[in-house]
Amino acid sequence: MPTEPEEEDSTAAALDANRVLWDEWAAIHAQSDWYNLDAVRAGADKLRAYEKAEVGDVTDLRLLHLQCQIGADSVSWARHGAHVTGVDFSPVAIQIATELAESLGVSAEFVCSDVLALPEHLTGTWDIVYASRGILGWISDLGRWARVASHFLRPGGTLYLTDMHPMARAVDDTTDTLQLGRPYWARTDPARLEVRGSYADPSAHVDSTSKFLWTHSTGDLITAVAQAGFRIEFFHEFPWLDRSLPSLTKVSPREFVPPNGIELPLYFSLRAHKV
Repeated sequence: MPTEPEEEDSTAAALDANRVLWDEWAAIHAQSDWYNLDAVRAGADKLRAYEKAEVGDVTDLRLLHLQCQIGADSVSWARHGAHVTGVDFSPVAIQIATELAESLGVSAEFVCSDVLALPEHLTGTWDIVYASRGILGWISDLGRWARVASHFLRPGGTLYLTDMHPMARAVDDTTDTLQLGRPYWARTDPARLEVRGSYADPSAHVDSTSKFLWTHSTGDLITAVAQAGFRIEFFHEFPWLDRSLPSLTKVSPREFVPPNGIELPLYFSLRAHKV
């Protein structure tokens, strides 16, 4: 069904608001302990062991990093031998990422674009399309996102995505009791949520008061990838989340789990190959 003009206007307004917020957040994140760019400059690797193992050797491969934000992960992949192109819709984030890569002399360049409009701003093909950590909720059209990923991959190329599990996004983040408090199934319109600081620095001042997030179920994600011309190799689920929620128990600086032995998928990884 064609998108109605009113719906298009609503989506555009939500994306514009999110872009303004991410410009603010990018500047905050560049100074935050969470991202710790000083440690990155000193050689710290921001990638998790499981994702490096699941992506595999990237030496001399072309890697397209979608929604790269301030480029810490992009720089890490470049240090592992990839030729990286990072993409983000925040010009502030792209400036920070570009300056970071240039200061370190790594093989990474950055493009400012909404990922859904990327074919209008970038040409070429890549061996790997990579995306991670907190991206799904910001995507207004998951099917189109998957088609963009396919568009930029060579035949046989790899799509790798790791992020919060859709079930984790349905967990109520306002109470210390583990319960569902947000939609799991997709909604036409995004949810408007109040902004207080940033997840990296809750005490930071931001002028933006709202963020807009879209809901995508596990089925939505797998179907979108499959219908975009990919063969899915695996969908792994993990029992931890990489950030704090009031109802979760901290077991390491970047690992939070349900209390009392409750088993719940909170993170995932997906690898697929373009047919």
